Amino acid sequence: MASISNSIYGTTINKGFGGLMSGLDTDELVKQMTAATRNKINRQYQSKQKLLYRQEAYREVSSKLLAFSDKYFSYSTGSKTNILSASFFEAHTFKPSSNYVNVTGNAENIKNFSIDSITSVASAATLVSSHRVSSNVIESDSIGEYISPLAGETFSVRYNDKTYNLKIDADFEGDTFAKVVNQLNKQLAKIDDIPSELKFSFERNPEKGNQAKIMLTDGAYISSASKDFLDVLNFKVGSEEGGSSTEYIVRSELTKSAESILSDANSYITFDYNGVKKQINLDGEITDPSELAAYLQDELNKLYGDNKITVDENDGKLTFTVEGETNLLSINSISSDLSQLTGLKSGNSNRLNMNATLENSGIAGLTQDADGKYSITINNTTLSFEKDKTLNDVIKAINSNADMKINISYSSISDSFSIKADETGSHIGIDIKDDGAGSLSRALFGESSKWTSTEGTDTVISYTLNGKEIKDFTRSTANISIDGINIELNKNAEGLNDITFDVTNNVDEVVEKVKKFIDDYNEIITLIGTKTKEKPNSKYPPLTPEQQDEMTEKEIENWNKEAQKGVLFGDSKMTSVLSDFRMSMMGKTDVSDFVLANIGISPAFMDTSGKLVLDEEKFKEALMENPDEIAGLFTGTKEGGTPGLAVQLKEVLTKNIGAFGTSGILIEEAGLDSGRTSDQNNISEKIKDYDKRMEALKKALEVERQRYWNQFTALEKALSNLNAQSSWLTDMMG
Repeated sequence: MASISNSIYGTTINKGFGGLMSGLDTDELVKQMTAATRNKINRQYQSKQKLLYRQEAYREVSSKLLAFSDKYFSYSTGSKTNILSASFFEAHTFKPSSNYVNVTGNAENIKNFSIDSITSVASAATLVSSHRVSSNVIESDSIGEYISPLAGETFSVRYNDKTYNLKIDADFEGDTFAKVVNQLNKQLAKIDDIPSELKFSFERNPEKGNQAKIMLTDGAYISSASKDFLDVLNFKVGSEEGGSSTEYIVRSELTKSAESILSDANSYITFDYNGVKKQINLDGEITDPSELAAYLQDELNKLYGDNKITVDENDGKLTFTVEGETNLLSINSISSDLSQLTGLKSGNSNRLNMNATLENSGIAGLTQDADGKYSITINNTTLSFEKDKTLNDVIKAINSNADMKINISYSSISDSFSIKADETGSHIGIDIKDDGAGSLSRALFGESSKWTSTEGTDTVISYTLNGKEIKDFTRSTANISIDGINIELNKNAEGLNDITFDVTNNVDEVVEKVKKFIDDYNEIITLIGTKTKEKPNSKYPPLTPEQQDEMTEKEIENWNKEAQKGVLFGDSKMTSVLSDFRMSMMGKTDVSDFVLANIGISPAFMDTSGKLVLDEEKFKEALMENPDEIAGLFTGTKEGGTPGLAVQLKEVLTKNIGAFGTSGILIEEAGLDSGRTSDQNNISEKIKDYDKRMEALKKALEVERQRYWNQFTALEKALSNLNAQSSWLTDMMG
């Protein structure tokens, strides 16, 4: 009789007889006989669980840092909580009679200041093109009959005390032993100092021509390799067994068929349509590209509505076309085998791929000049680019060019490029040379008839200060300074008249903001300090599912609390964050003569953790006397010098969690709970490796279990036959 079970050890279907004749507990015996493999799975599971604990701890810290950064270092929060804003430390509040004007600075002067008229507000010159640069479609490669699981895999060869790191071509499709060996040797040949005798070769099985072993030159061996490389070629890492395949490779295992990938229910594509992500899993019955196109069309219609996205197939190629000119479609993620088969990749979009090279950008009509380069001339400055430069490289080079003095940007919504002068004012314009068909300027901006240009303007105001009128005061920027008064003008302020300002005392509010900042800062210091000093308890390894089955929920909860302790003990990345946090707030700067102690902020008494305490009265006194000096201590910058404390702290945050929580040391290590970094980080990659190892062990365990079950079934049948014969003899003898 068959029995089915699901667990960490995989899904098992035992087809056999369990102890009907022998009286043996077959399930228990098989469990005991496979204990070694089960223990291997347990160890992999526990190692994976430790990584999950570590990732969770990392994310707790990263989330705390991100919230801290969003609150105190984001301009989207405004000056109320943004400590980088000089107005954060304003001891007075200045309320203008217009919402389009803002002032900071000397309170006494502002009391006697009014703006009589605003003739114009400085703006930058612009050039906007209506030329659309993309094809508005996503297109796959021509889907072939098979892929190679070796494509893009990495491996290292050790020979004569040297290690050579290699990578198989991403488009490799070899389906024979000869093609595989040629590919491996091709990678070796790319290395300049490779010994001429170092080669791969293969040897066929004399009994089965469709089998072979791949070998390295004597003395050479595989020192490291990706899992697929080892699995497909039957290599093991190390000097003992890494010189050749440990078992014969069956030729059919060198490839995966298109049909097997398309019919795999684990194959998937995640689409992003105007910011809405939906995953489509293949249904397990697709066999060719036309069926794939039809299936995806049906699923996309269900997910996003009929005719929003059209899927076509022609000669094995798929195209995805979006209705309307402003709708965005991209591939958010795709299973690896399906990606290799179709050529579709995460990041493919119906808009311009800024990471594509000029040669492969797909921009219609783009051709090289007589020198084999792509050139563009703006503001009488010409830049030329090689064909292997990406569009991002081009934009970065233009935007950083001091002579061009402009900034180019691409809008995915309008699918067009625009230019804006680096500076506001009438003194800087935009002059782009239309070099004709095929030129880079024509490819990016289209014909000059599609350009709309506006000239830069200056700020012109008339004002009264301490009874004295000044007419037509002109500056090239919208933010101007007049006798200690800093004025910020919104573009909508143009044409306004008679603007006055109310001045009120604001010291207590600033004290509360600084107090809250210090509290939040101390929370982070405490959190990281606790986690890096808490020692692990080796008596509490992660529980396996079998162990949890024997415990109560409360016992499991208490055990897991102990098991998670110390996962960041002595962690170098975390201790570095802690150290950088302390240093950024305790050192001197080159932008202020003050240090924190001068304004009533100091380390906690008899506390070496790095936490700070605030003397409110001393801080109030300093704030009333030197608000600008305090603002400079935190927000000041100086080329080549040590910036303000808040600027330093912002640099620490950016280094570890990026500007928006999408990059940085901690994010790259563990990611966050949501967003693209949730599974694109170092720890997640290690977890995936453990999943692969466990999957391989599960398969091995199932083979082992079934073998034992077959043996016990044979025993039961033999005993049954003996019993039948015994009964027959008994009957014959009367």
